[in-house]
Amino acid sequence: MTSIWLDEIAPDGYPSLDEDTTADVAIVGAGVAGVATAYHVSRGGAKVVVVEARTVAEAASGRNAGFLLAGVAENFVAAARRYGENRALHIWRLTEHNQRLVREIVARERIRCDLAWNGSAQIAGDDEEWAEVRESAARLKKEAVRVRLVPEDRSAIYDGDGELHPVRYVRGLARAAVKAGARIHEGTRAITATKSEVRTDRARIRAGAVVVCVNAYSQHLVRLRVRPVRGQMLATAPVARRVFERPAYANRGYRYWRQRPDGRLLVGGWRDTAVDEEVGEDERTTSRIQKQLEGFLRERCAEAEITHRWAGTMGFSHDALPYVGHLASGVFVNAGFTGHGMAFATATGELIADLLRGEKRPETDLLAPDRP
Repeated sequence: MTSIWLDEIAPDGYPSLDEDTTADVAIVGAGVAGVATAYHVSRGGAKVVVVEARTVAEAASGRNAGFLLAGVAENFVAAARRYGENRALHIWRLTEHNQRLVREIVARERIRCDLAWNGSAQIAGDDEEWAEVRESAARLKKEAVRVRLVPEDRSAIYDGDGELHPVRYVRGLARAAVKAGARIHEGTRAITATKSEVRTDRARIRAGAVVVCVNAYSQHLVRLRVRPVRGQMLATAPVARRVFERPAYANRGYRYWRQRPDGRLLVGGWRDTAVDEEVGEDERTTSRIQKQLEGFLRERCAEAEITHRWAGTMGFSHDALPYVGHLASGVFVNAGFTGHGMAFATATGELIADLLRGEKRPETDLLAPDRP
């Protein structure tokens, strides 16, 4: 079954690419990463061509929960343990910058995507995680992050976080990129990508630079440490009462839920209960995960009618940070978001645009594809 987001909106219907062409920058993939890259690069004056095998936002960008969170999946203490505190804080600031960019772009381009800033709840699944959630809140308060604890729920509320309709956002951003001069071609599958050329099933693009933005599917075109991992969700018909006050991320990011403005409930995750099964590119739901999603839903809202069940394929990096920059082959990549494309990709698209102009930023080394 298709996601609720994709079910609600018809594609804009960009034409396929049926003849050879040229570009300053050729971009493969029209999810949030590819479209954000096209937007930033086009606004800089470059001639951009984007090719997409399906339609804009039809893959993972149209199958997620629509969260705009700061940080990575785990709490800040866990991130600091993995990356070091300075790097973890740098990552946090990058995702805050992503939130600011989304806010600015939505206002500037008048994108109607149900963008709201109701905060998010980070909920501990056990005593160890609760101790980390408390310590994370205390540390981030020193950095002027708006966070407060709710001990009875073993949660921390991050007031700066947001939510949106991911398909409306990405397709609105695509229209803005086209307005800035980009060309988008749907139904056009890339077969090969080199530093100066993209070959599709029917045509060839010669370009000054090539950017691969296909996330979970990167290894079909380039050598990149990306692992495809499936994520599953469900959604309900509108519910009259307020069940979830704000988006929630629980059990170290493995479980998540929210309620849309129209009253519909969304529940996703639980892949930690079937880790080996939830690997690969197959976008199908499984009874094992769906039963758990439904079980949680019934605990919170027994009367809700389930209308949609779906799956999407995420691209996981080796260390849970995106790969942004150029490979040894000369091809640029913007991928490996590990389930957090909405949290990073608008900002990493901007970073790619800067790199293409020869501008090095502090994030360049942090997110370099060849990092250890």
